[in-house]
Amino acid sequence: MDQYTDKSQEPLDEEERILMDPDTWDWESAEEGIPVANAGAILEIRFTRDEVGRLQRLAHAEGMTTHAFIKQAALARLPQEASR
Repeated sequence: MDQYTDKSQEPLDEEERILMDPDTWDWESAEEGIPVANAGAILEIRFTRDEVGRLQRLAHAEGMTTHAFIKQAALARLPQEASR
């Protein structure tokens, strides 16, 4: 492993090894990015047609969109998982 390789992520190929090496970066043309507050992620989750129908019915009964219902259900599990 060379000095530029993070121990948790080995480069997949020679191109990635070069991209991970700060000595190859164009520091003279660097641009500073603007941080995004509360950055997040969008997850793609596959459900069967039956699962979607069941989720839609439950969400509708709660007065929520299906997306909001799924998010709320997932986040509700976090405190329980953190205590295990």
